[in-house]
Amino acid sequence: MKFKRLLTLSTAFILFTSGSAFASSFEEYVQRLGEHPQVESILAESEASKAQAQGELGLPDPMVMIGVDNVPISDPAFDRFLPTSKVIGFSQAIPNPALRGAKSEKLEQMSEKQKLMADYTNARLRFMLVSKLAEYESVKTQKKLIKTQLGYYHELEDTFKGQIESGRAVYQRFSEVDVERAEAERKLNDLEAQQTAIEAEFVRLVGEVPQIEMPQIAADTAWDKNPNDLYAVLIAAEDIDIAKKDVGIADAAFLPNFGVNAVYKQREDGENGSFAGDDWFSVQAQVSIPLWASSNQKPKLKAAKDRQRGAMFAYDDVSRMWVKQMTAIESARDAAAKNVAVLQDKDHAMKGKIDAAQRNYEAGTEDLDRVLLAKIDRLNIQAQLAQVKASHIAKTAEFNSNIASQNIGGFKETQE
Repeated sequence: MKFKRLLTLSTAFILFTSGSAFASSFEEYVQRLGEHPQVESILAESEASKAQAQGELGLPDPMVMIGVDNVPISDPAFDRFLPTSKVIGFSQAIPNPALRGAKSEKLEQMSEKQKLMADYTNARLRFMLVSKLAEYESVKTQKKLIKTQLGYYHELEDTFKGQIESGRAVYQRFSEVDVERAEAERKLNDLEAQQTAIEAEFVRLVGEVPQIEMPQIAADTAWDKNPNDLYAVLIAAEDIDIAKKDVGIADAAFLPNFGVNAVYKQREDGENGSFAGDDWFSVQAQVSIPLWASSNQKPKLKAAKDRQRGAMFAYDDVSRMWVKQMTAIESARDAAAKNVAVLQDKDHAMKGKIDAAQRNYEAGTEDLDRVLLAKIDRLNIQAQLAQVKASHIAKTAEFNSNIASQNIGGFKETQE
């Protein structure tokens, strides 16, 4: 008894603790998506670019030199030969400050682009989550409808058996029912597989299968066909800015690099006072000149300007493509909304047809199989309605995810 009680308490504890790990709202899942590896990876690259931008402004390490100078090989000594000395010195390279600044600015711009890409990735992950929630709800609804259909097929068989016993020749109807039932069972198997795939996608997105209500989606998001409101176009615009920074780098390369050297030489007095051992000190400054600019910097500057032009053309192409794509998504969204209304009207009309058939059956003017077949037809309509509703939600979420202003807004949890 103690063991059973302990087992019961342990099971209850496991269920309680495992259940508490589930998020309780859509907003919590959105927060999880902000910590998704895809987003974190891009943000890490952004931080790396920013850190590298700071590093570009720094100077390289100085070089320190320690040694001896002009020591005779035949009789090494420091008091035999006037130029012999002990040497200590250093050199510091000072790369082109303007070039270092230009490279730093490019990396800062790359960091901004990566932040924008992280925002877009987050928005797309939210779209995927909403789309899968809608698809999941649709699949569960369709499975429930098909199971109800299978029950109606069983009732049809009983009805046909009764008609045969009353002397009516309806043997072929059994084959028709078998065919339709087999098709329903096939659809049910496909839906089972689809549900498993959706649950696996949930785990990839948020680490678990959500147990929440379907969030409402802003289906009336305004977009005035301005491509600059779209993430993909804004990212292409960042590529133009990065290309401009490359031009700045190529321009700055014409300016000089600098350097400074300093050497201190310690000397000994000559043997028997043959010469005075005064110490020597040397300092040098260095500056580069663009002597080979025509074969070095100038071609690189031309290449940078050509890449900038290419980025501008790519931006124009992306703008046109995304206006077309958003128009297509918007059209599909609106068509799905209209189809939802059409199927709802059709479902209502079919309900009226079923009610009329039921009254005729009760009055003895119509067979029960007509009522059952009408109910099966209505279930097929409701299954189509579930699919179209999911499609409408998915298209709406996809449309919203591409608009930068919808990155934070656009989703809210259903209020009961």
